Amino acid sequence: MWIARPAADDDVPSLMALAEMAPPHVHTLPRTHDAIEEAIAHTREALARLVDAPADEHYQLVLEDDTGAIVGTAAIAATAGSAGAYFSYRNDVVHHVSRDLRIANNVHVLTLNSDLTAHSQLSGLQVSSGHAAAATLLSRARLMLAAADRRRFADSFFACLPGQTFSDHTSPFWDAIGRKFFNMDYLSAERAVRGARNGTLIVELMPHYPVYVPLLPEAACEVIGQLHPAASTAFDILAGEGFEVDRYVDIFDGGPVLEAHASRLRTLSTTRTLTVAEAVDSRPGETCLIATATATQAFRCAMAPATVELDRGRILLSAATQDALHVGTGDAVIVASA
Repeated sequence: MWIARPAADDDVPSLMALAEMAPPHVHTLPRTHDAIEEAIAHTREALARLVDAPADEHYQLVLEDDTGAIVGTAAIAATAGSAGAYFSYRNDVVHHVSRDLRIANNVHVLTLNSDLTAHSQLSGLQVSSGHAAAATLLSRARLMLAAADRRRFADSFFACLPGQTFSDHTSPFWDAIGRKFFNMDYLSAERAVRGARNGTLIVELMPHYPVYVPLLPEAACEVIGQLHPAASTAFDILAGEGFEVDRYVDIFDGGPVLEAHASRLRTLSTTRTLTVAEAVDSRPGETCLIATATATQAFRCAMAPATVELDRGRILLSAATQDALHVGTGDAVIVASA
């Protein structure tokens, strides 16, 4: 049975292996030993806090297979602006009108903004080859963590997915805009900011005035808001959850930003708190997303068959599922539709 749980110190070697396998365009994944240790430390500290409102908390989750091997990781930040304002480009339209010439034009511009700063951010979904079927569990486990303690997270969520790049890992969008201000190629810039979109380098170097899209090269225009093919699984999972592409794109590669209010997310809107009944023999049941009911280091999440008795406020789980979740009779769990 696959289990999603908070990352721990022992997971560093496995997370390093996942980072080495990840393609360069996955910019939100911690890639160095120090960055991984930092993400785990932040997770441990965040889960130990008593939180009344979302702030700088970061939660790194891992995915275990039935042998205990780590086969995936994903993260969620309480607020995207924990290290400063989070920057993206907003698709806007400006109106240019000449009454004398009787000409009116609507022009597409990209406006640097920090609108997403107070949103919670989902990031860094990476699953090793052969385990793609478990990506949905890992992705949704982040929202189950949010459901376990809503005070820890914002009312709105977003995810920034990789945009289109060429086979040599160059980005036509970056080459048209960012490269002219950073004086470095796409991958070098990503390494310089460690995949972040709220560093001082962005404030200091990115153009603060609107970018007129018609002035960009055709290759750059064509990839605005377009998804990297390798991110299609992540996109489909988020879209199925209730996320939608809106007005924003990434400032480096022009990739799409998906947004949703908590009330529109399937996991958060269907979650119920139930009490675990006595263990039952393994038998067919409704497949549910099940997690421990507290946002602590002991948080665990699984997809498993269960018998839900809403009228009695309880759930019947097999002994194997109880063991996997580290719960027993009388414990509270949160349950969402699969």
